Amino acid sequence: MNYQYMNHLINKFFQFFVLFNAAFFASSAMAWFFFIPGSLTNAIADAITGDEGFHCVARSVQVGDRIKTGTGPGIVKSLSGESSRCSTNLNKPIRALLIPAEELPASVAKPNDANVTAVKEKASSNAQLELSDDWQQRPLMAGQDSKVIVLFAVNKTTNTALTLGTVKRSELGQIAVFAQTRQATLASNLTDAKLSPIESLHVGQLPAWRYTVTGNTKRGNQNSFTYMVTIYEGRDEVIIVNTWTSTVNFELQQAEMHKIENGLSGIAPP
Repeated sequence: MNYQYMNHLINKFFQFFVLFNAAFFASSAMAWFFFIPGSLTNAIADAITGDEGFHCVARSVQVGDRIKTGTGPGIVKSLSGESSRCSTNLNKPIRALLIPAEELPASVAKPNDANVTAVKEKASSNAQLELSDDWQQRPLMAGQDSKVIVLFAVNKTTNTALTLGTVKRSELGQIAVFAQTRQATLASNLTDAKLSPIESLHVGQLPAWRYTVTGNTKRGNQNSFTYMVTIYEGRDEVIIVNTWTSTVNFELQQAEMHKIENGLSGIAPP
């Protein structure tokens, strides 16, 4: 943000300040009230902090990445970190400045091979979940695959956690078979595992498969957990939403877990 633009904003601020005082003291017979527009105060704050951009992106996005927007593809020019402007979207909490893809300078359009490899190692998805304010996004833990998992979040109020993962549709065959494999893999990481039948259903326009797995962890205190997993088949990607809690808490949280997994959006149907 250059100093000329910052001075322009500050001048605008003081113009409003002068108007406010002039109006307030102009007459003792009536009260006048002027409010500084939110857009101006936001612009002043940005001038001070250097934050910029009108888009919200996922944590995995990096400068130079090409992403889709409502007006066409764009290139990430800068990232300003977590922002209150993006606080309503848990999946995309980072404020970003984008430029149209066709305006991308050659130096940005062709990053080195190392950067390309790094970007490819992080998963991204168009999927969205409706989560309450109690949910907090957390960094991935050891053993959670960043090439699959887009979101890991916890809810301390309900003692519940979830992950949202994605796999390219072109990489899989029958999704029903994939669901069976995922359930068996999850069960193999537990002791005394109990597997539910796999339910075939539709979530919106998406074919989906849902199951639960209950068992004891192999490490630590060997506590018992119950996992509810829904796998959604989209046109371009297959989404895996896994919510879990302690087994003794599952009955209390089951309805909310169903609500979350039934609220997936943003994925084109097959």
